[in-house]
Amino acid sequence: MNLPILLMETVQQTQNPGLWGSFVNFLKGILEGLYTITSKIPEPFGGYGLAIILFTIIFRAALLPLDLKSKRANQKIAEIQPELNEINKKYKNDPEKKNQKTLELYQKHKINPLGGCLPMLLTLPLMFAMFAALNKIAAENIAKETVERFLWIRNVWSPDSPFKDVLNKSISMFTQGYNGLFILPILAGVTSYYQIKLTQPKGDNQQMAGFSVIMPLMSVWFCTMYTSAFAIYWVTANLFQIAQHFIIKRLNPPVKEGGSK
Repeated sequence: MNLPILLMETVQQTQNPGLWGSFVNFLKGILEGLYTITSKIPEPFGGYGLAIILFTIIFRAALLPLDLKSKRANQKIAEIQPELNEINKKYKNDPEKKNQKTLELYQKHKINPLGGCLPMLLTLPLMFAMFAALNKIAAENIAKETVERFLWIRNVWSPDSPFKDVLNKSISMFTQGYNGLFILPILAGVTSYYQIKLTQPKGDNQQMAGFSVIMPLMSVWFCTMYTSAFAIYWVTANLFQIAQHFIIKRLNPPVKEGGSK
């Protein structure tokens, strides 16, 4: 597969970037600054691979306040989920009455039903900017045919796949010069699935059940098609959010019936 068009477009947008491009370049500068430090660590443990891991941790930590606000809102909704299920069951044939009773329940518990979504929506532009910064660096290095080793991956600018060589050219499986072992795409799928299972509300929700299957498969596909650098970010972000979930749960245990924790 040839280099994704998106990578080439990010390079062409370097001149006259505007406000959005300036922010992307700012994030790019942070990542390149981290690289000046990690490049001093001998291969295969330093370089851009480690820089991307550090950058992801810093970036996700900066978004932590918005994540916490969203999770608190979702926790409140989870606490009244039994009552919501009862309303849905009782008024399943009367949508107007069901919506009215649901709204009254939210008002009773002083819950904003959009409280869990709005903080996450605010993070989306920041996430896109981060992707653009990473894509720009990847495109520049791919254009120069740079080879940047990290752990088992021979070049982070090529997919972690035994079907690709270090310059992202298709080859037969495990032919000489293969770039990776397909470890990152598998980790991306597993961590995505586990993360969704940890955060999805309990109960019979067929829509979420489908999402918990589709999203991990998409994660595997993305990390197979794009650079190992992208896959390193994806897996690191998933692991950060999984660790964050357990830390928050330990510090703020869910309220049980009767108001006790």
